[in-house]
Amino acid sequence: MSGKRLILPLGLMCWTICAYAGQSRDVRDGETMEAAIASDAPTRIRLVGQRIINVVGNIHSTSNCDGTGQAAAGPQATAQLASPAVNPRGDVMLNCDLDKGEIYVRPVTSNQSKPINLFVSSPRATYNLLLRPAQMTSETLVLRDRRLDAGEAAPKASRQRAAGHVRAMKEMLVAMVGGRETASVQVDRMDVARPLWQEADLRLIRKHQGSALVGETYRLRNTGATTMVLAEQEFDRDGVMAVAIEQHNVRPGESTLVYVIRGGEDTP
Repeated sequence: MSGKRLILPLGLMCWTICAYAGQSRDVRDGETMEAAIASDAPTRIRLVGQRIINVVGNIHSTSNCDGTGQAAAGPQATAQLASPAVNPRGDVMLNCDLDKGEIYVRPVTSNQSKPINLFVSSPRATYNLLLRPAQMTSETLVLRDRRLDAGEAAPKASRQRAAGHVRAMKEMLVAMVGGRETASVQVDRMDVARPLWQEADLRLIRKHQGSALVGETYRLRNTGATTMVLAEQEFDRDGVMAVAIEQHNVRPGESTLVYVIRGGEDTP
């Protein structure tokens, strides 16, 4: 009896795994993909990250396809046309899962050897499937269009890089205004004169170095006889990513701080 108790669960486990085994295939818009399907059982077909909304092929009959993703029987029938007719010369029976955007296909006869051609469409692409009936258990055919995956990943990665860059600039500016170091930003103190205008004395007093950004803090003193009106655009040079001015109106003899963030080590 103990031997039978051990054998029975293992047999059930094997049956469960085999019944739900799956095939994974890469597909591309307009290209043909070949796969084997069960000759005497339904094969589930789904698209990773997409919904199947249209099926074209030599369909014998359909079921549950009377909404979005409807299918019609007949040569080159399309899943967007509803029809209760049965095509006696069709070679595949189609069942639709409208909620999930998936389909189930089954050869009309269990001894069918003729390959089945289907055009399966999502809102973004159409894939040509060449399905060969074979003596095998029911499976799920998982289709993935990696080019679409890459196209979606690129903008996402770009947005993530942009968000990370903004955070880095904010961290740099906070460190510059406080005149201090952080865990990722080091500071060097100096007093280096830089040419600007005849009525101005511009000096680089601090340099903050991050992993990808350089922050420069300048002290600008008005040496002229009239009030100096400053704008960030006046400090825009090649490589400059951000400029902040402490005071935009500087009276004669007074000073202000100017914060310049660059994308590298170069200075004007």
